[in-house]
Amino acid sequence: MTAALSILSPNGTDAVFKVLAFSFVKDAYTPFTRLTVEFEAHTAVPETAQMARFYVNGHFIHNGYIDTFRITESGGFRRGVLTSRGFTSQFLQNQLEPDLYTNISLNDLMDDYMQLPYVTHEDCGTASYIFVGNGSTQWDGIVNIAFKVYGRHPYIRGTNCVMVNPPAAPQTFAYSEADMLSRGSERDTRGLVYYWSMADMQGQHGSYTLSEPAAYDNYIYRSRYFELDRRFLYEPQKAVEFRDKMAVRGWKNSFLTYSGYRGEDLFDTASVGGAAKDITSVRITGNRNGIITEIGMYSDKFVNAQ
Repeated sequence: MTAALSILSPNGTDAVFKVLAFSFVKDAYTPFTRLTVEFEAHTAVPETAQMARFYVNGHFIHNGYIDTFRITESGGFRRGVLTSRGFTSQFLQNQLEPDLYTNISLNDLMDDYMQLPYVTHEDCGTASYIFVGNGSTQWDGIVNIAFKVYGRHPYIRGTNCVMVNPPAAPQTFAYSEADMLSRGSERDTRGLVYYWSMADMQGQHGSYTLSEPAAYDNYIYRSRYFELDRRFLYEPQKAVEFRDKMAVRGWKNSFLTYSGYRGEDLFDTASVGGAAKDITSVRITGNRNGIITEIGMYSDKFVNAQ
């Protein structure tokens, strides 16, 4: 196993520790990376440790703050365990001031309203407006802008880079059958809603509706009625379309697992003897027996649409 953990202290010094086992998860619809790592604490680990950086096979895949941190000593051996989330996870914890924001871009939302350390972003277009209600987070605003301007969902690429569009130069990974430890597919229908209806300015239903064929085809008859969504006042039908697309995110997935890690990232492409698909999740685990990577490729209304 070739993995390295670097723990950074407030004074700017860092120490590298031998990794015993780890689990790393990155997903197109989760705005941060997640890391759990067990390591050999062969030297003194500062109690003020505040950042974790993680590398697999020479690839820098995680940079985040430390959620939990534990050191245990037994029989003269010191072992540490920490959990960490990427810095972009704070988008879910920062609330925006309720207001109507006009002519706003992703650049404005990230550079002027709340800047986060070690976070970068794509240079994106401008939405005519977004409406921020009570309790809305900074990530809600980012999602709203991405949908309004590009009809897409934002994602995290590299370490803490917010993206909306596909990368300019994605890598292509082709796997052979001999590479595979396993491959398969899965479905999750728990989020599917058959009928959406939004009230109009008078509070009446019937003008803005949408029916989801995938729900109907799976004998799911859930219905949702909601008040006029002021985020879409100029395009009210988009309100039901947005909710439907969000509800079916990742409901179909094809996946493969192989030994090792080649550097795959979100919205690179992957293929196994057929058409290439966008990569939408990367899960890496490692221990003394080696490293295993699972690559996921969702099919929904945002990505790899069928």
